[in-house]
Amino acid sequence: MASIFLRTVLIYFFLSVALKLMGKRQIGELEVGELVSTLLISEIAAIPIDDPDLPLLNAVIPILFILSAEILLSAIKNHSAKLKHLIEGDPVYIIYKGKIRQQVLEDNRISINELLSELRVLGIADISEVYYAILEQSGKLSVTLRADCQPITKQALTEEREPGIAHLIVVDREVNETNLRALGYDRVWLNRVLAQHGVRLPEVYLLTVDDLGSTSLVKKEEKNA
Repeated sequence: MASIFLRTVLIYFFLSVALKLMGKRQIGELEVGELVSTLLISEIAAIPIDDPDLPLLNAVIPILFILSAEILLSAIKNHSAKLKHLIEGDPVYIIYKGKIRQQVLEDNRISINELLSELRVLGIADISEVYYAILEQSGKLSVTLRADCQPITKQALTEEREPGIAHLIVVDREVNETNLRALGYDRVWLNRVLAQHGVRLPEVYLLTVDDLGSTSLVKKEEKNA
């Protein structure tokens, strides 16, 4: 009994340190790869606790391998937008300018009842109040309400058009072709915007455009030699 208790305590502290090194968030915010790694680590950690005859290294070594692989993959994804897109996908519009995108719901295996439930959790009882609903990579729903359903501000009193959100056009030098086409823009427009900002595509860290056509650009920082 004492051996099992000691093993449990050691595994607990080892996992606490390992997960802290992974820098992860709450379970509901984990990406698919992160969730798989967490589940694998928890299963492997239980093996030496269930079988006291097995050495602790039988769990420590595989956990260290998974931890190293997760940290390495995260670093690679941060330097490769294409790989990040391949593994995690992109945020998708469930509701776009007040219109429910039914095909997107089907593609993501989300029923209308599930969508309504998620909106109620966010305090939205009427789906017609939603102007944008975006399904993030983490599976969470981000919502922007129509102008007439938002809290009244001085700006809202003078604003005649619907509020826009910042649509991602370029992220870390990679062009989001899906958003570019969905918003009715093309590479010619993009090149013109870059010229207006006096930059080339390899110099762009972030470029967004709202529904009013206003762009915001952040240049990529140069690494110190």
